[in-house]
Amino acid sequence: MAKLFFFIFFCHVLWLPQARAEAPMHITEADMQVIPGQGHALPPASFDPATLPGPWIHVQLPHTLPRELLPSVRHDASLPATEVVWYRIKLAPMIATADLHYLYLPRLQTSGQVSIYADALLLYQAHASRLWNGWNIPAWIALHETADTRLPREIYVRIDRARNVGGGISSVWFGGDEAIGWRYRLRYLLQVQLPYASSAAFLAVGLFALMVWYRLRSHYIYMLLFFISAAAFLRSLHYYVGEDRLPIPDNWFTWITINSVFWMVLVTHFFLNHLHSRPKLRWNYLISGIIVVVAIATAPPLASWIMTNSLSPLAYLLLIITGSTVAINGFVQSWRSRSHDGLVLSSWAMLGIPLGCYDWLLQNYHVSIESLYLGPYSNVSAFLVFMYIIFLRYIVANENVVQFNTRLQKRLLSQEAELDEYHQRLRTSAQRQVLDDERARLMQDMHDGMGSSLITALLAVKEGKANASMVADILKDCIDDLKLTIDSMESVQADLLLLMATLRFRLAPRLEEAGIKLRWEVTDVPPLEWLDPRNTLHILRIFQEAFSNIIKHAQATEIRMTTLRDGDNVLVVISDNGCGFSVEKGLQTKGKGLNNQLRRAASIGTTVTWHSDQHGTRMTLTLPIVHKRSTSKLN
Repeated sequence: MAKLFFFIFFCHVLWLPQARAEAPMHITEADMQVIPGQGHALPPASFDPATLPGPWIHVQLPHTLPRELLPSVRHDASLPATEVVWYRIKLAPMIATADLHYLYLPRLQTSGQVSIYADALLLYQAHASRLWNGWNIPAWIALHETADTRLPREIYVRIDRARNVGGGISSVWFGGDEAIGWRYRLRYLLQVQLPYASSAAFLAVGLFALMVWYRLRSHYIYMLLFFISAAAFLRSLHYYVGEDRLPIPDNWFTWITINSVFWMVLVTHFFLNHLHSRPKLRWNYLISGIIVVVAIATAPPLASWIMTNSLSPLAYLLLIITGSTVAINGFVQSWRSRSHDGLVLSSWAMLGIPLGCYDWLLQNYHVSIESLYLGPYSNVSAFLVFMYIIFLRYIVANENVVQFNTRLQKRLLSQEAELDEYHQRLRTSAQRQVLDDERARLMQDMHDGMGSSLITALLAVKEGKANASMVADILKDCIDDLKLTIDSMESVQADLLLLMATLRFRLAPRLEEAGIKLRWEVTDVPPLEWLDPRNTLHILRIFQEAFSNIIKHAQATEIRMTTLRDGDNVLVVISDNGCGFSVEKGLQTKGKGLNNQLRRAASIGTTVTWHSDQHGTRMTLTLPIVHKRSTSKLN
């Protein structure tokens, strides 16, 4: 109930200003006379109605004069055959008010000079060209704009036109703005503003499609969309131009107006070919040939003797036939190829044929000229249809991308699973290889060190050559080897000093037992990133061998262990105050001492040197800060 009350109140609010306004005058009768002429003449500022030759013929409004599709014989070859048509409209007496009164004509359609007089005084004159004079723009004329102007009693409409072009005048509305202004504004919206806005919006979308095509050259459907939007914009211009003079000659604007609709048909044909993917070469040649013939026949150099005004209706008849052919052929081919988009577009084209026939009848005055041209609204429908097709293709493309991404994601997940499994196998294999290498290293080290010492002790015991002191020394060496092997498995994190401190801790009891003092003179050195268990063990063995030689053979009382940096290397120096020995003889012997140290140093890319005299021996181990792998191996 509340909604009904609101609706009644809303309607009352809208109706109230109209009820207060003065009732408008709707004039549907007039008098007419036609005066033959041999040329166009400017309208007079005023005239005496009594001088018109007459007679006046009573006519009903709206009134039309027929168009001649074929030109008639001219009276004078040097001048166009013209005629001046006068309409006399009598106004009933009205009370003059402070409010303006207006004259409103929904349409004055003709190709000629239009002038309107109020009581024989010039009131309005079309300032554009005779051909494009704003025939589709409703007339809205103020009748008294000064304080001493009285309301007219008679309105005269003068139309100076060529004889064969036809013409027409709608019924006339007379009244105040509140009474008839809404009629004018609604008519102006439907006949002028809506065609302009729709064609401009269509063109804007076409320009966007052109930029898309510029980036995606293979998708020429976007280029076709631009062409058809541009053709639709050019075609709709003649519905709302004419209030001012055109920037181009009238004959070329006429050529654009006629041919632009043929261009729309041609682009629609190729658009349908793209949609149904069943193009016929003969149809392409036929449609293109018709468009070329029409373009040549209506070109300004030929229009001077063919008469554009007569050729235009005939060209539109050819347009209806061509458009019907394109629409029907596109529908058939789309049906055969099961193209949904093609069926939609061809159906729109077929529905446009009756609209074109209706506009042709209206253009040639076979339908009331107060009717609306439906051609501009076909641009709105064309805009919606083409946007629908592009939107569907956009949706399909997005769905394809989503499906492709889904398949790609599944494939990627599958490959990632396979890759993870492969990496897991590699990690397992690498771990197994590390364990195998570590096991082999330990076995080799135990074989060369502790194993060799135990075998030597066993043989000495069997042969009866071993005493308790000898066995004890061998067992101590074996224990030291075992400890060093264990130490080499600990992570030293590239810290050489930590490695040396571990060695010091292990060897301290033996040095103390031998009565040898260890002087620890090490300084900070850069970390050695290449230290791993294998390299660590070799370095420990080199140090162990050096300390063993000093304990057993040097008769020293003091050992000094120092570190320093020398360029890109770290030097570890072990020196004693023993009796010394011959380095050359030591290297020539077949024992494991010096040669074993050399081989171990070479296997890890380092060098070891000795200097010995009667005051003692100095061994120097050179360790590179940046390790360069050596190809040499410890056998």
